[in-house]
Amino acid sequence: MPDFITYGIVDNGIMIIGAMTGYNLEKYLPKKLQNGLGAVYGAGLGNALSDFMGGMSTLSYDLAAGTAAGCLIGLVFIPILGWFWNARQIKKGA
Repeated sequence: MPDFITYGIVDNGIMIIGAMTGYNLEKYLPKKLQNGLGAVYGAGLGNALSDFMGGMSTLSYDLAAGTAAGCLIGLVFIPILGWFWNARQIKKGA
């Protein structure tokens, strides 16, 4: 069980570092792109890196690459979900 706890700490730690990095990098983007999603993208990239490292720890390169690719493809949905969220907020306010 301690191995799984260690893995969980490392896995979540990488994602948290990614989220904080994205949050801090957002201030360097043009104002139009400073919409609070920097942390979300950072967490997604951190998750992709974390999952890749997890796959590499099993020495399964297909698992590592496939999981990381799936995580990165999932980032495409962030702006789509953001658009729906904004549309919903506008509708609520109207």
